[in-house]
Amino acid sequence: MYKFLIIFLIPLQLFAYDFSFKKGDNLLELDFEDKLIKEIKFDIKINGQRNFGLINYHNNEIYIILNTDSISFDNFKKSFPKPQKNKKLNKKINFNWEISEMTISDEYSLFSNKLNYIYDKGFESMMFYDGKKEFELSILPQHDGNKQIYLFSKNAGQFFYAQKITKNMNGGALIGKGNFRKFNDYDLKIKVKDFSIDKDSKFYNLLFTSRMLDIFSVLQNTQDEFNYLEVPIYRKGKIFSFDHGLMLGGTVAFSFKGEANPSEKVASLNGTYGPLYLFEQNFKNIPFVKELFGKNVEESLLAADFKVIKNGNKTDFIFNPLSILTPGKTRNFFDIWE
Repeated sequence: MYKFLIIFLIPLQLFAYDFSFKKGDNLLELDFEDKLIKEIKFDIKINGQRNFGLINYHNNEIYIILNTDSISFDNFKKSFPKPQKNKKLNKKINFNWEISEMTISDEYSLFSNKLNYIYDKGFESMMFYDGKKEFELSILPQHDGNKQIYLFSKNAGQFFYAQKITKNMNGGALIGKGNFRKFNDYDLKIKVKDFSIDKDSKFYNLLFTSRMLDIFSVLQNTQDEFNYLEVPIYRKGKIFSFDHGLMLGGTVAFSFKGEANPSEKVASLNGTYGPLYLFEQNFKNIPFVKELFGKNVEESLLAADFKVIKNGNKTDFIFNPLSILTPGKTRNFFDIWE
Protein backbone atom coordinates (compact mmCIF):
# COMPACT_ATOMS: atom_id res chain seq x y z
CA MET A 1 0.00 0.00 0.00
CA TYR A 2 2.86 2.36 0.65
CA LYS A 3 4.49 1.84 -2.76
CA PHE A 4 2.95 4.91 -4.29
CA LEU A 5 3.97 7.05 -1.29
CA ILE A 6 7.64 6.49 -2.20
CA ILE A 7 6.99 9.28 -4.66
CA PHE A 8 7.19 11.72 -1.74
CA LEU A 9 10.86 10.84 -1.34
CA ILE A 10 11.79 11.58 -4.95
CA PRO A 11 12.96 15.16 -5.77
CA LEU A 12 10.25 15.57 -8.40
CA GLN A 13 10.90 19.28 -8.79
CA LEU A 14 13.98 18.30 -10.81
CA PHE A 15 11.69 17.32 -13.68
CA ALA A 16 10.25 20.02 -15.93
CA TYR A 17 7.83 17.99 -18.03
CA ASP A 18 4.81 15.76 -17.57
CA PHE A 19 5.59 12.09 -17.20
CA SER A 20 3.58 8.91 -17.75
CA PHE A 21 4.58 5.32 -16.96
CA LYS A 22 2.60 2.12 -17.50
CA LYS A 23 3.55 -1.48 -16.85
CA GLY A 24 0.92 -4.18 -17.00
CA ASP A 25 -2.06 -3.05 -14.91
CA ASN A 26 -0.07 -0.33 -13.15
CA LEU A 27 -0.20 3.29 -14.29
CA LEU A 28 1.60 6.40 -12.98
CA GLU A 29 1.19 9.94 -14.32
CA LEU A 30 3.00 13.09 -13.14
CA ASP A 31 1.86 16.63 -13.94
CA PHE A 32 4.13 19.64 -13.39
CA GLU A 33 3.62 23.37 -13.17
CA ASP A 34 6.47 25.92 -13.08
CA LYS A 35 8.99 23.07 -12.69
CA LEU A 36 7.21 21.84 -9.54
CA ILE A 37 5.07 18.77 -9.11
CA LYS A 38 1.36 19.62 -9.27
CA GLU A 39 -0.41 16.27 -9.35
CA ILE A 40 0.29 12.55 -9.30
CA LYS A 41 -2.25 10.08 -10.66
CA PHE A 42 -1.89 6.36 -10.04
CA ASP A 43 -3.69 3.10 -10.74
CA ILE A 44 -1.88 0.21 -9.02
CA LYS A 45 -2.76 -3.40 -8.28
CA ILE A 46 -1.65 -4.70 -4.89
CA ASN A 47 -2.42 -8.31 -3.87
CA GLY A 48 -4.76 -8.53 -6.85
CA GLN A 49 -6.83 -5.52 -5.75
CA ARG A 50 -7.07 -2.25 -7.63
CA ASN A 51 -5.89 0.94 -5.87
CA PHE A 52 -6.31 4.19 -7.76
CA GLY A 53 -6.45 7.91 -7.03
CA LEU A 54 -4.36 11.04 -7.03
CA ILE A 55 -2.02 13.19 -4.95
CA ASN A 56 -2.52 16.91 -5.48
CA TYR A 57 -0.09 19.62 -4.31
CA HIS A 58 -1.98 22.85 -3.68
CA ASN A 59 -0.19 25.81 -2.06
CA ASN A 60 0.67 24.65 1.47
CA GLU A 61 -1.54 21.55 1.40
CA ILE A 62 -1.36 18.05 -0.03
CA TYR A 63 -4.57 16.22 -0.96
CA ILE A 64 -4.37 12.43 -1.16
CA ILE A 65 -7.40 10.61 -2.60
CA LEU A 66 -7.18 6.81 -2.62
CA ASN A 67 -9.75 4.23 -3.76
CA THR A 68 -9.45 0.51 -3.04
CA ASP A 69 -11.70 -2.29 -4.28
CA SER A 70 -11.29 -4.69 -1.37
CA ILE A 71 -8.99 -5.08 1.61
CA SER A 72 -8.88 -7.21 4.74
CA PHE A 73 -9.00 -5.47 8.11
CA ASP A 74 -5.52 -6.82 8.95
CA ASN A 75 -4.02 -5.24 5.81
CA PHE A 76 -5.96 -2.05 6.46
CA LYS A 77 -4.36 -1.75 9.91
CA LYS A 78 -0.90 -2.26 8.42
CA SER A 79 -1.55 0.52 5.89
CA PHE A 80 -3.24 2.90 8.30
CA PRO A 81 -1.28 6.19 8.59
CA LYS A 82 -0.32 6.93 12.20
CA PRO A 83 2.29 9.72 12.24
CA GLN A 84 2.74 11.79 15.41
CA LYS A 85 4.94 14.91 15.08
CA ASN A 86 6.99 15.84 12.02
CA LYS A 87 8.39 19.39 12.05
CA LYS A 88 10.14 18.80 8.72
CA LEU A 89 6.82 18.39 6.93
CA ASN A 90 5.68 21.94 6.15
CA LYS A 91 2.51 21.04 4.26
CA LYS A 92 -0.87 20.09 5.64
CA ILE A 93 -2.03 16.63 4.51
CA ASN A 94 -5.67 15.83 3.77
CA PHE A 95 -5.99 12.07 3.34
CA ASN A 96 -9.20 10.51 1.97
CA TRP A 97 -9.51 6.77 1.44
CA GLU A 98 -12.60 5.02 0.05
CA ILE A 99 -12.80 1.23 0.29
CA SER A 100 -15.56 -0.70 -1.46
CA GLU A 101 -15.33 -3.73 0.84
CA MET A 102 -13.41 -4.31 4.05
CA THR A 103 -13.38 -7.97 5.12
CA ILE A 104 -13.55 -8.46 8.89
CA SER A 105 -14.11 -12.22 8.95
CA ASP A 106 -15.49 -14.99 6.72
CA GLU A 107 -18.99 -14.02 7.87
CA TYR A 108 -18.78 -10.24 8.09
CA SER A 109 -17.73 -7.31 5.88
CA LEU A 110 -18.16 -3.54 5.85
CA PHE A 111 -19.11 -1.86 2.56
CA SER A 112 -18.62 1.64 1.11
CA ASN A 113 -16.08 2.65 3.75
CA LYS A 114 -14.61 6.14 4.06
CA LEU A 115 -11.55 7.30 5.99
CA ASN A 116 -10.84 11.03 6.36
CA TYR A 117 -7.58 12.02 8.01
CA ILE A 118 -5.94 15.43 8.58
CA TYR A 119 -2.28 15.89 9.49
CA ASP A 120 -0.65 19.28 10.07
CA LYS A 121 2.84 18.85 11.61
CA GLY A 122 1.07 16.36 13.82
CA PHE A 123 -2.17 14.39 13.91
CA GLU A 124 -5.26 16.64 13.83
CA SER A 125 -8.39 14.56 13.29
CA MET A 126 -9.80 11.36 11.82
CA MET A 127 -13.16 9.87 10.87
CA PHE A 128 -13.92 6.36 9.62
CA TYR A 129 -17.35 4.96 8.82
CA ASP A 130 -19.10 2.60 6.42
CA GLY A 131 -22.07 3.30 4.16
CA LYS A 132 -24.62 1.54 6.40
CA LYS A 133 -23.15 3.05 9.59
CA GLU A 134 -22.45 -0.42 10.98
CA PHE A 135 -19.18 0.94 12.38
CA GLU A 136 -17.83 4.39 13.20
CA LEU A 137 -14.57 5.63 14.72
CA SER A 138 -13.71 9.29 15.13
CA ILE A 139 -10.94 11.25 16.84
CA LEU A 140 -11.84 14.93 16.86
CA PRO A 141 -10.43 18.04 18.56
CA GLN A 142 -12.47 19.65 21.35
CA HIS A 143 -12.80 23.29 22.42
CA ASP A 144 -10.30 22.79 25.25
CA GLY A 145 -7.60 21.64 22.82
CA ASN A 146 -7.84 17.95 23.74
CA LYS A 147 -9.10 15.22 21.42
CA GLN A 148 -12.03 12.88 22.02
CA ILE A 149 -12.45 9.33 20.75
CA TYR A 150 -15.88 8.10 19.74
CA LEU A 151 -16.48 4.46 18.79
CA PHE A 152 -19.62 2.66 17.65
CA SER A 153 -20.30 -0.81 16.29
CA LYS A 154 -23.57 -2.64 15.62
CA ASN A 155 -21.69 -5.94 15.98
CA ALA A 156 -19.43 -5.89 19.01
CA GLY A 157 -18.44 -9.53 18.51
CA GLN A 158 -16.96 -8.79 15.09
CA PHE A 159 -15.21 -5.68 16.42
CA PHE A 160 -13.46 -7.67 19.17
CA TYR A 161 -12.65 -10.40 16.64
CA ALA A 162 -11.04 -7.88 14.26
CA GLN A 163 -8.97 -6.43 17.09
CA LYS A 164 -7.88 -9.97 18.09
CA ILE A 165 -9.29 -9.40 21.58
CA THR A 166 -11.64 -12.38 21.51
CA LYS A 167 -13.45 -14.52 18.96
CA ASN A 168 -15.97 -15.81 21.50
CA MET A 169 -18.45 -12.91 21.64
CA ASN A 170 -21.51 -12.91 19.38
CA GLY A 171 -23.47 -9.79 18.44
CA GLY A 172 -24.03 -6.88 20.77
CA ALA A 173 -24.22 -3.11 20.22
CA LEU A 174 -21.03 -1.31 21.22
CA ILE A 175 -20.37 2.33 22.07
CA GLY A 176 -17.19 3.89 23.41
CA LYS A 177 -15.95 7.34 24.42
CA GLY A 178 -12.61 8.51 25.70
CA ASN A 179 -9.67 10.90 25.50
CA PHE A 180 -6.98 10.69 22.84
CA ARG A 181 -3.40 11.86 23.32
CA LYS A 182 -1.47 9.63 20.90
CA PHE A 183 -2.23 6.43 19.02
CA ASN A 184 -0.44 4.56 21.81
CA ASP A 185 -1.69 6.78 24.65
CA TYR A 186 -5.43 7.09 25.28
CA ASP A 187 -8.28 6.06 27.58
CA LEU A 188 -11.58 4.65 26.39
CA LYS A 189 -14.69 3.39 28.20
CA ILE A 190 -16.47 0.71 26.16
CA LYS A 191 -20.07 -0.37 26.77
CA VAL A 192 -21.79 -3.32 25.08
CA LYS A 193 -25.47 -4.29 25.31
CA ASP A 194 -27.19 -7.62 24.56
CA PHE A 195 -24.56 -10.12 23.45
CA SER A 196 -23.82 -13.80 23.92
CA ILE A 197 -20.77 -15.98 24.52
CA ASP A 198 -19.83 -18.79 22.14
CA LYS A 199 -20.73 -22.11 23.76
CA ASP A 200 -17.55 -23.66 22.33
CA SER A 201 -15.30 -21.10 24.06
CA LYS A 202 -12.79 -22.27 26.66
CA PHE A 203 -14.35 -20.21 29.45
CA TYR A 204 -17.99 -21.05 28.68
CA ASN A 205 -18.02 -23.69 31.44
CA LEU A 206 -17.07 -21.00 33.97
CA LEU A 207 -19.97 -18.84 32.80
CA PHE A 208 -22.34 -21.81 32.70
CA THR A 209 -21.42 -22.88 36.24
CA SER A 210 -21.71 -19.35 37.62
CA ARG A 211 -25.29 -19.09 36.37
CA MET A 212 -26.59 -22.34 37.86
CA LEU A 213 -28.36 -20.29 40.54
CA ASP A 214 -29.86 -17.95 37.93
CA ILE A 215 -33.15 -19.85 37.69
CA PHE A 216 -34.54 -17.69 34.87
CA SER A 217 -31.59 -18.28 32.52
CA VAL A 218 -31.60 -22.00 33.38
CA LEU A 219 -35.30 -22.36 32.52
CA GLN A 220 -34.87 -20.40 29.28
CA ASN A 221 -31.52 -22.02 28.41
CA THR A 222 -29.97 -18.56 28.01
CA GLN A 223 -26.90 -18.93 30.21
CA ASP A 224 -24.73 -17.81 27.29
CA GLU A 225 -26.59 -14.48 26.97
CA PHE A 226 -25.60 -11.24 28.73
CA ASN A 227 -27.25 -7.85 29.06
CA TYR A 228 -24.34 -5.49 29.61
CA LEU A 229 -20.56 -5.15 29.52
CA GLU A 230 -18.56 -2.11 30.61
CA VAL A 231 -14.77 -1.94 30.33
CA PRO A 232 -12.62 1.14 31.09
CA ILE A 233 -9.48 0.75 28.94
CA TYR A 234 -6.21 2.64 29.35
CA ARG A 235 -3.46 2.29 26.76
CA LYS A 236 0.13 3.31 27.40
CA GLY A 237 2.64 2.12 24.81
CA LYS A 238 1.97 -1.54 24.07
CA ILE A 239 0.15 -2.18 27.35
CA PHE A 240 -3.65 -2.14 27.67
CA SER A 241 -4.89 -2.04 31.27
CA PHE A 242 -8.48 -2.17 32.53
CA ASP A 243 -9.93 -1.73 36.01
CA HIS A 244 -13.39 -2.42 37.41
CA GLY A 245 -14.78 -3.97 34.26
CA LEU A 246 -18.35 -5.20 34.73
CA MET A 247 -20.47 -7.81 32.92
CA LEU A 248 -24.13 -8.52 33.76
CA GLY A 249 -26.38 -11.38 32.72
CA GLY A 250 -29.62 -12.29 34.47
CA THR A 251 -28.86 -12.19 38.20
CA VAL A 252 -25.11 -12.74 37.67
CA ALA A 253 -22.44 -10.04 37.70
CA PHE A 254 -18.74 -10.35 36.84
CA SER A 255 -16.17 -7.79 37.92
CA PHE A 256 -12.58 -7.89 36.64
CA LYS A 257 -9.32 -6.01 36.22
CA GLY A 258 -5.99 -6.75 34.54
CA GLU A 259 -3.74 -5.88 31.63
CA ALA A 260 -2.78 -7.20 28.21
CA ASN A 261 0.03 -6.84 25.69
CA PRO A 262 -1.40 -8.00 22.34
CA SER A 263 1.94 -7.66 20.53
CA GLU A 264 3.48 -10.18 22.94
CA LYS A 265 0.27 -12.28 23.15
CA VAL A 266 0.22 -12.11 26.95
CA ALA A 267 -2.56 -11.07 29.32
CA SER A 268 -3.60 -11.53 32.93
CA LEU A 269 -6.97 -10.88 34.53
CA ASN A 270 -8.31 -11.17 38.07
CA GLY A 271 -12.05 -11.32 38.60
CA THR A 272 -14.95 -11.95 40.92
CA TYR A 273 -18.43 -13.11 40.03
CA GLY A 274 -21.59 -12.95 42.10
CA PRO A 275 -24.18 -15.54 40.99
CA LEU A 276 -26.98 -13.70 42.84
CA TYR A 277 -25.66 -10.16 42.54
CA LEU A 278 -28.81 -8.50 41.15
CA PHE A 279 -30.95 -10.49 43.61
CA GLU A 280 -28.85 -9.07 46.47
CA GLN A 281 -29.29 -5.53 45.17
CA ASN A 282 -33.03 -5.74 45.90
CA PHE A 283 -32.23 -6.10 49.62
CA LYS A 284 -29.37 -3.65 50.02
CA ASN A 285 -31.64 -0.81 51.22
CA ILE A 286 -33.45 -2.86 53.86
CA PRO A 287 -32.31 -2.02 57.43
CA PHE A 288 -30.12 -4.67 59.09
CA VAL A 289 -30.13 -6.84 55.95
CA LYS A 290 -28.24 -4.25 53.89
CA GLU A 291 -25.18 -4.74 56.12
CA LEU A 292 -24.76 -8.20 54.62
CA PHE A 293 -24.38 -6.87 51.10
CA GLY A 294 -21.68 -4.70 49.57
CA LYS A 295 -21.85 -1.93 47.01
CA ASN A 296 -20.14 -3.87 44.21
CA VAL A 297 -19.56 -7.42 42.95
CA GLU A 298 -16.40 -7.93 44.99
CA GLU A 299 -18.38 -7.29 48.19
CA SER A 300 -21.31 -9.56 47.36
CA LEU A 301 -22.29 -11.98 50.10
CA LEU A 302 -22.17 -14.89 47.68
CA ALA A 303 -19.31 -14.60 45.18
CA ALA A 304 -16.19 -16.38 43.94
CA ASP A 305 -12.83 -15.36 42.50
CA PHE A 306 -11.21 -16.43 39.25
CA LYS A 307 -8.09 -15.74 37.19
CA VAL A 308 -7.37 -15.78 33.47
CA ILE A 309 -3.76 -15.97 32.28
CA LYS A 310 -2.81 -15.94 28.60
CA ASN A 311 0.69 -16.68 27.33
CA GLY A 312 1.00 -17.15 23.58
CA ASN A 313 -1.64 -19.60 22.39
CA LYS A 314 -2.15 -21.04 25.88
CA THR A 315 -4.90 -19.68 28.13
CA ASP A 316 -5.39 -20.87 31.73
CA PHE A 317 -8.58 -20.32 33.74
CA ILE A 318 -8.27 -20.67 37.50
CA PHE A 319 -11.29 -20.77 39.81
CA ASN A 320 -11.06 -20.40 43.60
CA PRO A 321 -14.04 -22.25 45.15
CA LEU A 322 -12.95 -21.36 48.71
CA SER A 323 -13.57 -17.68 48.08
CA ILE A 324 -17.31 -18.27 47.86
CA LEU A 325 -17.24 -18.90 51.63
CA THR A 326 -15.30 -15.70 52.38
CA PRO A 327 -17.45 -12.82 53.72
CA GLY A 328 -18.16 -10.36 50.92
CA LYS A 329 -16.67 -7.23 52.45
CA THR A 330 -13.38 -8.97 53.19
CA ARG A 331 -13.06 -10.60 49.77
CA ASN A 332 -10.50 -8.96 47.51
CA PHE A 333 -9.41 -10.55 44.20
CA PHE A 334 -7.58 -13.68 45.22
CA ASP A 335 -6.17 -12.27 48.46
CA ILE A 336 -7.06 -15.59 50.08
CA TRP A 337 -4.45 -17.28 47.85
CA GLU A 338 -1.73 -14.64 48.12
